[in-house]
Amino acid sequence: MRTRRRVACCRFFFITVALVFVTALFFPSHSEARRKSLQAGKDVKGITFDEFWAKVYEEGTKWAGNRLRVRRIVSVPVVGFDGRSGRSPVWEAQLVRCDSARAQDTAEEGAVASNICKGRSVTIRVVESGVSGEEAGIRTSKEIYFRGPVVKTDRIKIGAGLAEDTANNHKNYHPVETDNYTYELKFDQRGDRPVWVIKRTCGYKGRSSGRCMPGDHWITKVDAESGEIVK
Repeated sequence: MRTRRRVACCRFFFITVALVFVTALFFPSHSEARRKSLQAGKDVKGITFDEFWAKVYEEGTKWAGNRLRVRRIVSVPVVGFDGRSGRSPVWEAQLVRCDSARAQDTAEEGAVASNICKGRSVTIRVVESGVSGEEAGIRTSKEIYFRGPVVKTDRIKIGAGLAEDTANNHKNYHPVETDNYTYELKFDQRGDRPVWVIKRTCGYKGRSSGRCMPGDHWITKVDAESGEIVK
């Protein structure tokens, strides 16, 4: 009797493993789908941050009204496109509808109070026409629960293009055709400020022509409210 039970359990185990394997093979996870590379067509020029933000702000205001907050904004990498002058073929913003907020002191020494918001969050992605691997236009994700630090929209006074110029001036750097810039806006809890993280690397043109040098990159942070360099 025990032997039959063991055989039955073994059969059930192997069948379960086989089903999991088949499911993973034919139905990839959402995270795997998001890792799929996006390709830029020859006519792709990039969407300016200002154009992207105008669309996202309009959609976000319809959804959240005066409770709209920002968790993060990022330019999404696209193969074959070198970002410059605050442009990207794909932008993504995580927006928050702040149902309640309070000031919370962080445990780190010297930290300042920051707004901690509880509510709902959506991610809005804007894709330029000509990018393969993603449908062009505006897409909004499903709402999810959110709790964490956020930025009020009126504090984002400096766009990605101006932040890039500030970073270049700070580095005494003159952009060239092989450069690639990526942009990320997030909240600095210690400084209680929205910050642009500007990353400059050797881009696709430089790599394809063999003009990239080891260590040819830098990162600079710019206050999105005051326009000052964050050290």
